[in-house]
Amino acid sequence: MSRLGWTVLALSLVAAAAAAGVLAISGDDRDHAGPAPSAATPPTVSRRPPRPPPAHPSRGQRHDTARTEVREAVAQSAAPRLDRAQRRVARTVRAYLAALDRRDGGRACRLFAPGALSGVRLPRRSGDCGRSLSASIGYRDPRGFPVFAGVRVARIPAVAIDGSEARVTATTVTRFADNREPSVEDDVIYLRRPKGRWLIEKPGAALYRAIGVGDIPPRALAPP
Repeated sequence: MSRLGWTVLALSLVAAAAAAGVLAISGDDRDHAGPAPSAATPPTVSRRPPRPPPAHPSRGQRHDTARTEVREAVAQSAAPRLDRAQRRVARTVRAYLAALDRRDGGRACRLFAPGALSGVRLPRRSGDCGRSLSASIGYRDPRGFPVFAGVRVARIPAVAIDGSEARVTATTVTRFADNREPSVEDDVIYLRRPKGRWLIEKPGAALYRAIGVGDIPPRALAPP
């Protein structure tokens, strides 16, 4: 065989050996890769454990709880039927508490009988009764007492009239600033009728709460 023939034969053998090596390597890769995933096999879903409830209720949850407690407390007081004379007395009390809620000191002072505030020390003085009371409602005492935000009458369970004097028990809901829970209580308010018109003779606990008094004196609920 000529030299050219031997060269062609040698090159052919080298090419065949290289091809066989490539096939062997490809076969190894397939064996170690494992089976291809089946389309029918559902994907694996990672499930996170449920979140634990918050250690502290949110502001909205606290408000919902407070509203529920207020409704339950108010439902415990009866709502009697008032006659015409009793309704007149009750209207004066409602108007007085609405004036405190609106911080309308002038309106509240016009509903006070002479001397009704003689035992009350307003924290802010600004001229007459109306301006001083308006400036004092919502007062923030530096000792950290609850700060008044508003008051409403839930119901009036009792009105007692004795001639020109009257005693009203009003279930009130007092709201406070700084996200404090509201206060539900039966306030006692005394009235008298000096000239045919019912006026507040003793303003009860609502006034003290409105002006930021932390410790309401016992005399506030005692008869005049």
